Amino acid sequence: MLKQNDFRFLIIVTLLMMTFVINPVTVGASNDDSTDDSISVSSDGEEEKVVNNTNESKNKDKVSKSFEGSGKKIPFRDKTIEQDEDLKFLKPSKIIGSDDRVKINNTTDFPYSAVVYLSVEYPNSSKTYGRTGFLVNDDTVVTAGHCIFNSSRGGWATNVTASPGRNGTSTPYNTYQNKTLYSVKGWTEKGKPEYDYGAIKLDGSPGNITGWFGYRTTNGDLNPTGQTATISGYPGDKTLGTMWKDSDNITDALEYLLLYQIDTYDGQSGAPVYRNYSDTGQTSIAIHTGSLASGPYNRGTRITLDVFDNIDNWKNK
Repeated sequence: MLKQNDFRFLIIVTLLMMTFVINPVTVGASNDDSTDDSISVSSDGEEEKVVNNTNESKNKDKVSKSFEGSGKKIPFRDKTIEQDEDLKFLKPSKIIGSDDRVKINNTTDFPYSAVVYLSVEYPNSSKTYGRTGFLVNDDTVVTAGHCIFNSSRGGWATNVTASPGRNGTSTPYNTYQNKTLYSVKGWTEKGKPEYDYGAIKLDGSPGNITGWFGYRTTNGDLNPTGQTATISGYPGDKTLGTMWKDSDNITDALEYLLLYQIDTYDGQSGAPVYRNYSDTGQTSIAIHTGSLASGPYNRGTRITLDVFDNIDNWKNK
């Protein structure tokens, strides 16, 4: 039987191998380790290195509070969006043991109103793909990097339709299109799993009505290992556009990733991994991205100082 330290070593080796399986580096691309993987890049071609306060103690967490919205409802508008899941280039999310997911029937209740269904199109594919994201202010949706930048499908997504609080064919807060997409070089150039995150700037401001999630680092006394977290999103094995959630403990907190046995499925990539904190409300501590190639774990990109600062920068553009 493997000891815990041995198993953690296998996990780390697996993650390193996944770097090349998930999003291979283009032949001829530079592997210069001096490149800052956290440099922000956008679909508009902008690059920006966001510098956090390196003198700040790592034991002091950065926080952004949630907002529960105005509570105003927009008349329902039905819209059918085709979904064709094909995530062979990724290790998909998994159901671990029995399926404990629960359907969200009233998606206009906060925080579900701030969970966003994403319909994504890529330049090298004629299909439309279902993904998940979550609002962090009035017009910014955070999601997984692979949801909006896929090297095997031509790079940046060409079109993203965002439907906050979608419930089947009903879009209670209407739909919005992407203006600008953001990620970081560690994902777009190297496909590293620990940099699999990004954001979408919308052509409207639904967050003022739906509310939005807080987000925070967990470097100090709030180490999430052993704490209960929830993932709410849009799995591809359920009725199209229906929201489901599950909660379980965080199994391990690695430097850049959180591991957990929360049940998820393809299509939930980009969903918030969140807890209800007394000072910040419903708050994301990671962005769900998939599962480990071995072992009964799903995984999410942990909100580190760099991730926090990039999200802050993107939402303020």
